[in-house]
Amino acid sequence: MRIGVLTSGGDAPGLNIAVYSFVKLAERKHELFAVLHGWEGFIDGSIKRVEAIDLLPYISMGGTALKTSRRNVFDNEDDARRLVEAINNYGLDCVVAIGGDGSLKASYKATELGIRVIHIPKTIDNDVFGTDFTIGFDSAVNAAVNVTESFKTTLMSHERIGVVEVMGREAGWVALHTGLATMADATLIPEYPLTMDFIVSKLIEAYKVKHYALVVMAEGIKVSDGMITANKHPTPNGIGYSMAELIEKLSGVETRAVSPGHSIRGVQPSEFDRVLAVNYATKAYEALDNELCNVMVNYSGSRFGYVPIHEVVGRNKLVNGMWLKLYEEMWVN
Repeated sequence: MRIGVLTSGGDAPGLNIAVYSFVKLAERKHELFAVLHGWEGFIDGSIKRVEAIDLLPYISMGGTALKTSRRNVFDNEDDARRLVEAINNYGLDCVVAIGGDGSLKASYKATELGIRVIHIPKTIDNDVFGTDFTIGFDSAVNAAVNVTESFKTTLMSHERIGVVEVMGREAGWVALHTGLATMADATLIPEYPLTMDFIVSKLIEAYKVKHYALVVMAEGIKVSDGMITANKHPTPNGIGYSMAELIEKLSGVETRAVSPGHSIRGVQPSEFDRVLAVNYATKAYEALDNELCNVMVNYSGSRFGYVPIHEVVGRNKLVNGMWLKLYEEMWVN
């Protein structure tokens, strides 16, 4: 068979080793084609034969050697037609797409056009429904933890309150895990509304004991009328710095903020993400070998498997269940 491979949406650590692993396995029996710039590559003709040896130098790097794009080529009928024509012209039997929840929607729309797709979940946000972990999440959290721990030493030295703003527009997984790993005094996530008075009182209480305090927050929150709630449209400059100003005003304690932003996307993949990527790639190859398409590879309940794309598309995995209970025990109760 002739197989196309692409990465779509935001970049994440572990993409390169996922692509390499799949190509290394699949080239035993099939012809592999790299589709550059995500699904857009079918429109602009950025498609080329690829072998595992071409990808080997990139496996330990962040980002994606195949490049990526957020362009939705399926919303335009002419683009969608050209995409189908390109796939037919190259004689591709299946497309392996590696992407997050937005890219999952693209994979689903591709299946509606008769394109056979195997989807591998990746995003630092870990918000793809139907799988416990996505490629890139662990690496991004480790990077956020490193920034936070470094920042914490300056807070201790200057006896300040500090705010660390991490990525996460709708889902607070990165903030939650960073807060847990660094023993933050408060963690703010979109899934759990709180009052500013409550947060400030928690920080003052911690500050009296330790002479510093730490807040970890997701970018997808806002403060309005004294309430901290979800904000699906974060400001480009981030809320972390304005939150620090507000905390300083309400607490009377000097407060500073840092925002690692996109830098946590580009770090080297962690051991966990590398092994996760290899496992996902292997399951994708096995699906191909068994002529199983229009599925997403997943990891659920300590097992790797598959879930039909149509069952998970359009559903966002937010912090819930035992994780939300843990959040309450650590920072609310």
